[in-house]
Amino acid sequence: MNTIRSTWVGWGSLCIAGGGAYYFAKKSINADRAHRHEEAQRRKEEALRRENSVKSPSSSPSAGRANFSPQADDTGNPSREAGHDPAATRHEPETLAEKIDEKGKYEAAEAYTSRKGNRL
Repeated sequence: MNTIRSTWVGWGSLCIAGGGAYYFAKKSINADRAHRHEEAQRRKEEALRRENSVKSPSSSPSAGRANFSPQADDTGNPSREAGHDPAATRHEPETLAEKIDEKGKYEAAEAYTSRKGNRL
């Protein structure tokens, strides 16, 4: 039969073993993270060196095509791009009554009303 002392010894050894396992696992994980970080830094430095060692873009034959007017392409700026829509999606209301009754693009045709009473 287990005595109090043997229970304490058992739990104590279990805690010490768990703590040791945690310590060595954490040490291994940190070493792996440091190794991956060093590899990433090395790859970034190599890419930067390769990028700097490449000829300047003005000497390449495709540079003339790449240097077209920045006004022609508004892909990176959605607010400018919206002004170039080929056709309007709706007509502006002509009268004040039409303006008041007008629904937005995403509004429902009729207002939502919850059902009253027992729903079960």
